[in-house]
Amino acid sequence: MQPDEEPTADVEIGASAAADELRFHVQPEVRVSFPGTGERDSRQVTTRENIDTPVQPGKTYRRVFVTTQISSRLLDGPGRTKGDSRLRPGAGPG
Repeated sequence: MQPDEEPTADVEIGASAAADELRFHVQPEVRVSFPGTGERDSRQVTTRENIDTPVQPGKTYRRVFVTTQISSRLLDGPGRTKGDSRLRPGAGPG
């Protein structure tokens, strides 16, 4: 990795959903958590098309598209030094 490159995530999950028509009867409760131990850099990025933030109960949304990207990068732990996302050779499970 070059000094000016962004470190990569150790874990990354992506999801998307599309709907021709969508209606919420109540305001949804949405949570994302990153449980566990150790220091990490965790992020969630969500994009929405044709849907309010927050959604309005009772409103019909049409041609909806939503994507979310959740990632986490370990900052410490076996085989790592703080600020280095790369696993050192010979370190870690084996």
